[in-house]
Amino acid sequence: MTQTDQRGTTKKSKSFIFVAATVLSSFFIALWQEFLGQTLGALLGDLLWVGSLLLFSGSLILLLAHAQRDSPHEGLRLVAKTLPDSPVTGYVLTVLAGIAAAAFLAPWIWPILRPACPIPTQIVVATATDSEAVLRAAADKYEIMRRDENGGCRPADVVVYSAGTTEVVQKTLQNNWQLPTTAEPGSGSTGPSYLIDRSLGAKPHYWIPESTVEYLDLVNPVDKRIIKSAELDHNEEAGGLEYLGATRLTPLVWAVPTTFPHDVEPGIPYDDPDVNWARPGLRWTSVGRLHGAHQTRLLVEDDRILDVEEAEARFVGDEGADSSAALLCRLDTGSDTVALVSEAALYRAYHASDSVSPDCPEGIRTDLVPRYSPDLPFLDHPLIRVNWETVEPDDITKERRKFEDFLLDLADDEEAYRSSGVYAGYRSVTGQGAAAAELAAGHGVSREGEIPQWAAQFDAVEWFSWATRAKTAHEKAAEPATVLLAFDRSTSMASLPQQFDAARTAATTIIRDLREQDRFGLWSYPAGDTGAAATTAATLVDMVHRDELPQGLISAVEGLTPIYRPTPLREVIRDGVLALEKEQAPQAVLVVITDGVRIQDDPGLGQEELERVLDESDVRVRIIAVGGGAQQAEEQNACEVGLLPQLTEHPNVECRAADEGRADESARGVAEEARGGR
Repeated sequence: MTQTDQRGTTKKSKSFIFVAATVLSSFFIALWQEFLGQTLGALLGDLLWVGSLLLFSGSLILLLAHAQRDSPHEGLRLVAKTLPDSPVTGYVLTVLAGIAAAAFLAPWIWPILRPACPIPTQIVVATATDSEAVLRAAADKYEIMRRDENGGCRPADVVVYSAGTTEVVQKTLQNNWQLPTTAEPGSGSTGPSYLIDRSLGAKPHYWIPESTVEYLDLVNPVDKRIIKSAELDHNEEAGGLEYLGATRLTPLVWAVPTTFPHDVEPGIPYDDPDVNWARPGLRWTSVGRLHGAHQTRLLVEDDRILDVEEAEARFVGDEGADSSAALLCRLDTGSDTVALVSEAALYRAYHASDSVSPDCPEGIRTDLVPRYSPDLPFLDHPLIRVNWETVEPDDITKERRKFEDFLLDLADDEEAYRSSGVYAGYRSVTGQGAAAAELAAGHGVSREGEIPQWAAQFDAVEWFSWATRAKTAHEKAAEPATVLLAFDRSTSMASLPQQFDAARTAATTIIRDLREQDRFGLWSYPAGDTGAAATTAATLVDMVHRDELPQGLISAVEGLTPIYRPTPLREVIRDGVLALEKEQAPQAVLVVITDGVRIQDDPGLGQEELERVLDESDVRVRIIAVGGGAQQAEEQNACEVGLLPQLTEHPNVECRAADEGRADESARGVAEEARGGR
């Protein structure tokens, strides 16, 4: 009787140990997998699952053998002989079986016991190209803060994306976040809605432009009334937009080469004809607009009103760069160029871990140092709430208000502006910024004591009025453009579906940028598969003024298809240059849209013969490369495919990559360049 009780007690103890080990181990292993990195956790989870199944099976066999040492089955007796004949053995095997069972059952048990987090509320922020990376860092910080406040569940998902240029954002904000239908040249009708390659994301809850001058463009768009500074306050609604305040500041600086004389203060470009000047596009960036405003203001206040257009003429043709980073990428390392960019962009260029990227294959110039002036304006990066609807769900309203408070509080947080902060390189709304001050001090041009005073004097409305005058002067300074567009329709253009889409995007972007007095012609090449047609282009539109272009031109461009095998690239460039020579337009530009892949049966025109034609001409050739499909290596830039490297060795030829969603960017500014003659 005693033996029976003892055996029963022993069996109960082992059962209790088995259950306890299983439950506790299940929690331990599930928690371990929960907090491991996703990739490592998935790998270890698979190994644990297979290993636990084997360990559980093995421990059960050993436990059975240990309990049945006197079994008539010879196999169990042989296994039992390998185990110590001790009660401890049973306990050990029970614990092993429990742990193995726990590891095996944990993936099913834990999701049932663990409370599920609700789907986070999504907040969408549209911003400028230069601000995308820094705002993503701020959004990450906000999400972590809210997760910690919410017991480990993330209540908000903040999506930040660059919505393209100022011009695109303004048009889409006024059109329910859709690009307006494209007006067909030569008619009053509208064509299909045409979405540029850098496509728009979801409707934003917030818009954070570079400067308040962009917001003022949309205030009361009916009569273009400029509101006073005092009215730029919280809860000021204007056309569905609500100004909430500045998120951070960054002064504009003169970026000059290290060889630039220290006793020369950069000023009005018109006064320095021997120095090259550059700025981002006036139409597409606040940096460019405020640069024009600064120049116009100085000239007008110095009673030199008539010089404004002549000064602006120096920048006609420099409109291609749609951000400070893009401008720094494009600057010629061999020239004495003075560029007006944001201090934050120059800071990031110095501290980039890798200055060579697909957007900047040659690397950003690092021999430029900042020069400061109290006359230069600031970027204030305002937080603009976009009110699409009068009523919204309570959870979105609640999370939006928390996000607004976070960004506006971050604007004053000194820690955010240190080298390790999310706003490194920027200034607080009072002009303070530890990392940005280090940049200035590192080049002996520290203005830390003065910049807060300059920031306090910044008046966005006043600068907006000067920017408007600069824009008018810029348009008057431009000459009519002469552009001939040659469109590659060879079959190699269809090796990837997005190649031809990018080509259409680039072509329609150029057409859309034409003004009334501009002249434009359109070719497609080759004209056919065999004979003379295989080495020539077909004329789709003769050189005519914009208002004389045929109806349905954009629709016709969108309907082009790649149908011919040859690619007479050199021949088309030669013929296009000679055709533009007859136009006698000193600013003429030949635009060639291609993948750079040349497939021909005959050797065709040689490079030396083409270069002789280019040497005798002032026509500039701009190649828009849409990518070489299968012939483009993974790390290869679109401008490095096929014949393109050889063609761009000539100084009159420049290539712009249009793959990876940059088709509209590569074509932007071509018409402006054709007006400037630079």
